[in-house]
Amino acid sequence: MEYNLALEVPFNLQYTLESGQVFRWERSGDWWVGDVTHGAVKVMQEGEWLRCVASSERVGSSFVRNYFRLDDDLDAVLSTLMKDERMTVAAQRFYGMRLVRQDQWECLASFLLATNANIPRIKKMVSALCSRFGEPFEFEGAVHHSFPSPEALASRSVNEFEECGLGYRAAFIKRVAAAVRDLKIDLLEIASLPYKEAHELLLSELRGEKVLLGVGPKVADCFLLYSCGKDEAFPIDVWIGKAVAGWYPRLFPPRLRRKLLGEGGSKMSGGDYETASEAMRSRFGKYAGYAQQYIYAAARAQPG
Repeated sequence: MEYNLALEVPFNLQYTLESGQVFRWERSGDWWVGDVTHGAVKVMQEGEWLRCVASSERVGSSFVRNYFRLDDDLDAVLSTLMKDERMTVAAQRFYGMRLVRQDQWECLASFLLATNANIPRIKKMVSALCSRFGEPFEFEGAVHHSFPSPEALASRSVNEFEECGLGYRAAFIKRVAAAVRDLKIDLLEIASLPYKEAHELLLSELRGEKVLLGVGPKVADCFLLYSCGKDEAFPIDVWIGKAVAGWYPRLFPPRLRRKLLGEGGSKMSGGDYETASEAMRSRFGKYAGYAQQYIYAAARAQPG
């Protein structure tokens, strides 16, 4: 199935897909090929058009519009964020980058695997998990795999996950898949809650035991931002921590600023993370998550 999608709003496909939000897209020449909900899609941007080739009608133009959040008023969003020279430069440099709307389960599981791993490693783990446990389908002569459901993963052993190269994350993925399958936590319900309530629920315990094993504050924020539309979420990793501590040193207590900069070898506690994340939400408001993406892109683009 082929179709062209007119871009009536600012959008940059490359910046969006290279922004660390998604792990199942690969570049092939001028095209980007992604395995998404309901199938696969191949996309190329030509000026104000997107050329698309999809594996089925379920991955049609309405899906692509929703996935890339083309309904967001990006200019209005960025106008609220450009409060200083650094943010203004970042917004202009990466203009057109958008947040995406991912499948909730895939997003949660993917960022659970992303803990303490770089993007190539994350992609490798996600690919291995899908190849082994996802449903195969054909697209343009190649075999692709769907992202495995919670039911498919909950029934597998930790050893099988370890064979996919997940390391210590193997136990996490099994426990989280079982919790979602058994509705110990309802992802749709979480998505309907206000940000702070949703964040707290993702970190909650049941009878003294963590419900979503391995889901910490940063994974929770990634899930809420990239699949639930909680745009005030501000995930903080090493890149972001160093960037915001350097850009906005007065927003953080000296001790926390040193941690964000990686000085002294100490890691952030949950309380430190919340203090830092809240500081950025206070600065950028309801679109703090968009600010995070532009800060991240600018930090990665800096030489050295």
